[in-house]
Amino acid sequence: MSRFARAAVTVIAALTLAAAHAQGRPVPVNPPKLGPKVSSVTQNANAAALAAQLVGPGVTISNARFTGNANAAGTFVGGSASVGIDTGVVLSTGWAEDARGPNQASDWSEIMNTPGDGQLDALVFPEVTYDAAILEFDVTPLANTIAIRFVFASEEYQEFVGSSFNDVLAILVNGVNCANYNGRPVSVNSINADVNAALFINNEGGSRNTEFDGLTVQLDCVAAVTPGVPNRVRIAIADTADPIYDSGVFLASGGVRSPGGGPVTGSNVIKAIEYYHAGFNHYFVTTIPNEIALLDAGAFAGWARTGKAFNVFVLGTAGTVDVHRYFSSALVSTMISTHFTRRTPPKRRR
Repeated sequence: MSRFARAAVTVIAALTLAAAHAQGRPVPVNPPKLGPKVSSVTQNANAAALAAQLVGPGVTISNARFTGNANAAGTFVGGSASVGIDTGVVLSTGWAEDARGPNQASDWSEIMNTPGDGQLDALVFPEVTYDAAILEFDVTPLANTIAIRFVFASEEYQEFVGSSFNDVLAILVNGVNCANYNGRPVSVNSINADVNAALFINNEGGSRNTEFDGLTVQLDCVAAVTPGVPNRVRIAIADTADPIYDSGVFLASGGVRSPGGGPVTGSNVIKAIEYYHAGFNHYFVTTIPNEIALLDAGAFAGWARTGKAFNVFVLGTAGTVDVHRYFSSALVSTMISTHFTRRTPPKRRR
């Protein structure tokens, strides 16, 4: 006789697709830019000047730092009709000035030859990131929440939605990412014409005067903070799986403000860890912290991490299907007889 335990995870097909490592893509050749239409972008990697432009009501900003290629950051004006934000800061995985329109190519790419980012890698595991552009600063707020207004855009739309080329954005406040919608970190695979479609604008036809083939509507990242003291904000964007097909984030002037308004935009994503037992020739996967701690401590002899993992959603996340996990009553202590199914478990035999 068997018994089953309902796992506290749900698996989404879009995330599972990321486990298939990227196949190499040829590097596109960009056509000459016709002229600025955003209306204009000025490349500027001066972190203090960029951060100062973001100061809104109820906050002060200090101790700014930019990491990445100097050409990957800048400021823009006249963006209301194109990206929905009139003025602000742009960070890109390519040249910041290439964010301007018109949309001349479906694969605009600049290889910046800069590294990715470990915190972004964790969001797109098992893939890795490239050409990260990172702006970070301290925010001292008046209230216990802050909001940061932004638009995410990418050349990966629509051809590579659902693939490993899942360019990603994170806005970390005191180490916690608040750039999430419906619990999903903001990326090509989490906001597009099929997923969170109400938040997405398709620009393949070039109706918006920006080079990017797709972009989000204006979004607010809302985070819990400690009022009256510095709280560290880290805004990072990167290419995923290869360094081509640029992506960018537009940050609104005055868009960092306190209080934030609305609920905290938290993540429902956690990581499932894979283990292997050579003697049993068996794999075991879990997201449960107590099980992970016991396995890592050697409480079940012979089990070791394989180094592989994948992202899953916590139980109850909208748009997901629950996973059930089964154990053998006789072998539960060894954990060698588990398996998963997305179907409703079968009825027990009497």
